[in-house]
Amino acid sequence: MANDSICESPVSEMESGPGAQAQPTQRYTPPVDLRQFRISKRESQEKFWGRFGVTQSSGSRFETGLAIPAPVAILIKLYINGKLSDVDLQE
Repeated sequence: MANDSICESPVSEMESGPGAQAQPTQRYTPPVDLRQFRISKRESQEKFWGRFGVTQSSGSRFETGLAIPAPVAILIKLYINGKLSDVDLQE
């Protein structure tokens, strides 16, 4: 058969090589409670998370502890630290 030569290794093994252990996913822990930060700005979830390209639904999950994807985490960190402003994040 044509598919007899396909390797059936797990994806993590293929990416890191045979015998290597997969690295745990790092999780971004913001320096502040994101929900409280958003509330202190008097913004809805839709408005606050929209500036980072995130839906209201995902933003709600992030506020309750779901891991934040690295690109979004970087933007949030810069925003909280005052390195990015609303003007910088406009489309």
